[in-house]
Amino acid sequence: MAKVYDRTNQKEVPDSELIPYLTAHGIHYEYWPVDRVPESLRTQTTLSAEEQSAVITAFDSELQRMSRDYGYISHDMVVLNTVSTPNLAELLANFERFHRHSEDEVRFIVDGAGIFTLEREGDLFDVTVYAGDLISVPRGTRHYFTLTETRNVKAIRLFQTRDGWVAIYDEEAVS
Repeated sequence: MAKVYDRTNQKEVPDSELIPYLTAHGIHYEYWPVDRVPESLRTQTTLSAEEQSAVITAFDSELQRMSRDYGYISHDMVVLNTVSTPNLAELLANFERFHRHSEDEVRFIVDGAGIFTLEREGDLFDVTVYAGDLISVPRGTRHYFTLTETRNVKAIRLFQTRDGWVAIYDEEAVS
């Protein structure tokens, strides 16, 4: 289950308050068990297109529901780690700058972990997402993303347009 650190109030949000906290900040959160995907496939450092398709297919009913309920028209999978992503530092440099999107940023974590730092409703907070967590960051939300110290994440991304991940950057870089 995701963890939230409220930077504004300098406190961890208790697990029992996670969903109300995120909901109050306009963040959609769900938990989907990942055990329907074999562990060997979840934990591989690289995935072929066929293997990525198999992972995505395992969550077909949830993806169809999300598409129907929220208007997502496409999805793909991203695999980031120090083994299979030779330009990881360069990618993270782009991700680790405050930016916004013209559509929701939706990520379902299949393996690994990442941290979204979000600015919503006057608060600045970190949401650390783990395997099984789905987070939807509303369009226009000032935020950035980075990996945890494990430097590994596999995520299914959902999109409302065919453009894919397009960031609108602030001038300010994350230090």
